[in-house]
Amino acid sequence: MKKADKKYRLLLLSVMMLFGCAAVTHDFGTFRPDQSVEKNFEAFQLDPAMNYYFSGSDVYPSVIMGLHKQYQLENDLWRPLAPDQRLFKELITSMQARARDFGKIQRGYVMQSPEGQAIGVWYSPFGLQMRLKMGADGKVVVYTPDPNSYPYHSGGRRGR
Repeated sequence: MKKADKKYRLLLLSVMMLFGCAAVTHDFGTFRPDQSVEKNFEAFQLDPAMNYYFSGSDVYPSVIMGLHKQYQLENDLWRPLAPDQRLFKELITSMQARARDFGKIQRGYVMQSPEGQAIGVWYSPFGLQMRLKMGADGKVVVYTPDPNSYPYHSGGRRGR
């Protein structure tokens, strides 16, 4: 087989895989890192245009998410978070302290529809696997992170 034939076949295979992956993921949104989202969470600012939810421990949540009110959360894996400034601050502060105990940092993200439209915000330790799937009529399934993603999710402190 000639070198040119190999290159052509490799290019063709790559294009086919790219289109195949695009076809499978057309309903899935993305998470884009965003410093302004991160700063808003760290300033304990609740956006009245969003409903807030959390996942993980009541004391040390693994994620806090805000979803624009025109979208409806389709799964019951998340717990609603009352729009209480004091509680919001307590949860974020405890998340940060717990992450620091394990040398982790928190990050803010904009949650986007497959078309790139902002549908919400997300605050969690850097490196969590994040997925959302758009449904019909503004319905959204947001998957919670794996509870074993980081050692501090299990409840014990490292080395203590």
